[in-house]
Amino acid sequence: MEKANSDSRSLETEDVPRVRNLLLRSMCAVYLMAFVGFYCQAEGLYGDAGILPASRILANGTLKERLSLLQLGPFIGLGDGHEAIDLLCLVGATVAFLGLVSRVHCRLVSFIVMWSVYFSLVQISQSFRQQADHLLLEAGFLCILLAPSRLTDRRLPMEDIALLLLKWLVFRFMFASGSVKLASGCPLWWSLDGLKRHYETMPLPTSYSWYTYQLPDAFHRASTIYVYLSELVVPWLFFAPSKAVRRFALWWHVFLHLNIIGCGNYGFLSPLVLTLLLTLLDDEDELLVWLHERVSDEPRRRPRAKGRNQTEDADVDRYGGRLVKVIGLLMVVGSWLCFSVGTSDEGQLTFKPSFTRDQYLNVMQTMIRAAPLLVFVLMVKKFLKLLSSQDSVGSLAEGMRQFSKNLGLLISTIVAFTVFFMSIVPHSRLLPSTAITSPVMTRAYGGLHSLYVVNQYGRHLTKMRPMRREIILEYSDDINGTWHEYGFQYKPWTIERASSLPYGWLYFPRFDFKFYDGSGSKTDAQKWIYPLIQRLLEHQRPVLDLLDGRHIPAQAPKYIRTSLYRFAYTSFSEGAFWTRERLTDYFNVFSQDDTQLREKLKQMNFRSTVEPSSGSWNWLLRWVLDAIRRFVGAIEGSYLLVGLFVAAGMVIYTQQQQQKHHQQHHQRTTGQST
Repeated sequence: MEKANSDSRSLETEDVPRVRNLLLRSMCAVYLMAFVGFYCQAEGLYGDAGILPASRILANGTLKERLSLLQLGPFIGLGDGHEAIDLLCLVGATVAFLGLVSRVHCRLVSFIVMWSVYFSLVQISQSFRQQADHLLLEAGFLCILLAPSRLTDRRLPMEDIALLLLKWLVFRFMFASGSVKLASGCPLWWSLDGLKRHYETMPLPTSYSWYTYQLPDAFHRASTIYVYLSELVVPWLFFAPSKAVRRFALWWHVFLHLNIIGCGNYGFLSPLVLTLLLTLLDDEDELLVWLHERVSDEPRRRPRAKGRNQTEDADVDRYGGRLVKVIGLLMVVGSWLCFSVGTSDEGQLTFKPSFTRDQYLNVMQTMIRAAPLLVFVLMVKKFLKLLSSQDSVGSLAEGMRQFSKNLGLLISTIVAFTVFFMSIVPHSRLLPSTAITSPVMTRAYGGLHSLYVVNQYGRHLTKMRPMRREIILEYSDDINGTWHEYGFQYKPWTIERASSLPYGWLYFPRFDFKFYDGSGSKTDAQKWIYPLIQRLLEHQRPVLDLLDGRHIPAQAPKYIRTSLYRFAYTSFSEGAFWTRERLTDYFNVFSQDDTQLREKLKQMNFRSTVEPSSGSWNWLLRWVLDAIRRFVGAIEGSYLLVGLFVAAGMVIYTQQQQQKHHQQHHQRTTGQST
């Protein structure tokens, strides 16, 4: 009995890696959003009758582009059509759902599977690939270093280094997003009007964005300063030794990204960033303990007794609250001085940068060079700690010998340091003056970037668009007759949308999102529109399902044209959300026998005729996949995701209740036996 009680006390006070567990579970949730969103649009985007069939890449792409699990489709009788894509999406979504609801399935093999499957899908994304895909693959690869290989694993030797790399990743993403705004010299960002313009010109705005746009200009300029602080100053607090300072940085960014989620349909991008921000917490943080108890399927344990390290941490964090106040005060005073906050004759707040672009670039050069050096020092510190912990060795030399015997740990460490050094290359490219020109470094980075293990961020929002332009698809059976518009589910295309602008929640509508890129560039840069027009002329159902079904013709039209409209937000008094005016033709009028359209499709190696995929002999599996698609296709993507997360919440709650009941029964049994 005494031995049992001793084991129980040992279990209860065991060190639980809560940050790791919650971060991995949250990554499974993000993967689930990504897989489901990809699945809902895969047939229309990449199927045989889709806009950019995957078979084009798998057959004619480069060796790097053809590196995909979809190449295995013919071996299981699915060919390279949308059925193989569906299977990958369903496999990835199933693994992600299981990892979300239970720690039992949140292991190394699960993250290898999810990364491999999503990498294969991104390989065929072509023009519809987005920055969020790159960030997910890079974070997912680092989670492979973090995930335990066995369920019995507690803390991993690589855990601290992997968490630091994830923190470095979210730092790079946020810092890159902020540094390029002023570095680009965009007058809207320098006049602090960029954020207000962003509300109107963002890819897929929501009603929250329209209402925020109506606020006073002083609010928007102050909000722009808040964004600069969020992306240029606060990320440095991620590496602070004080828990209070890191928690301050966490809540600062939680507020920022909740607003981003409310303003626009960016899918899983902000949830992914919020997941990475969990690295700012410690295992003993009260918030993390509370969250872990709500989702964990393990018996609840008492917190471990304070040891030497925890006592030292408490000493470091003793004055954390005061330090946060000092930092907040410095940020306010610094913003006041840097942006010359004052009042106008009418009593309104005024803002104007008190520094020049050259001064800003000089400061950025220093910050860009300092960040990798700071992280390198922290990585070396954690590596030395890792060596010293090898079976409680007596010296560093013994630790090195013990470490070299552990082949898996050695490989993981080499991979971790390689990823870090290669990530310095895209980070240095934020400014031309700091870019690394070493051929060895750039070639090595290119190899990892081709696998999306290391990527460059910050290319969006460099220069704000002065106005919102939208591409509208129109059809007619008479070239001189009345033109009707195709409807979109998320993209602005009418003057008013019922009662609100569409909101996709965590669902990422790639098709609608891509029109944002098209409207801001030349027609030759958006070659995907040619096959889109061809599929609409053919009246292909998978492509039509990407549109609003209430605004498509009953049969194939004879002519299609694309018009370029200018959209602008209305005021409170006007009632609708948009005003719009037609600017010009984006493309000429096209028909099935149009010579120019055929020539463009030929240049793209696009087959206008839909042919069944070669190697599709597994009729039973194809029938099952088609049945699932017909069932799921009846549910709009955002509702499907909400339903899956509700189901996951119910499963987690049921597990909690069962575990609680089991603990109560065990306590009663133990008490009776005593």
